Amino acid sequence: MDLQNEEIPGVTDDPVIRLIISGRAKDLDEAEEIYLDESIPEILELLRQPIPDDMLAEHPLMRLMRTRGSRGWEDSLL
Repeated sequence: MDLQNEEIPGVTDDPVIRLIISGRAKDLDEAEEIYLDESIPEILELLRQPIPDDMLAEHPLMRLMRTRGSRGWEDSLL
């Protein structure tokens, strides 16, 4: 089955999963990092908008940033 050309709701519509399926990322950690790096212009645009903090906090990009946060930095301390 060729997942790159097949539409699977909840899988292929996820940009992080698409990075893994396409081979651009070898695992979830790398895929999230690539996705966030490529999304910086969108994140900055979100921060410029007059969006209430609670709504901004629920945006998928902001949620991913919070969950990843300083994970690498925290892990490096151990």
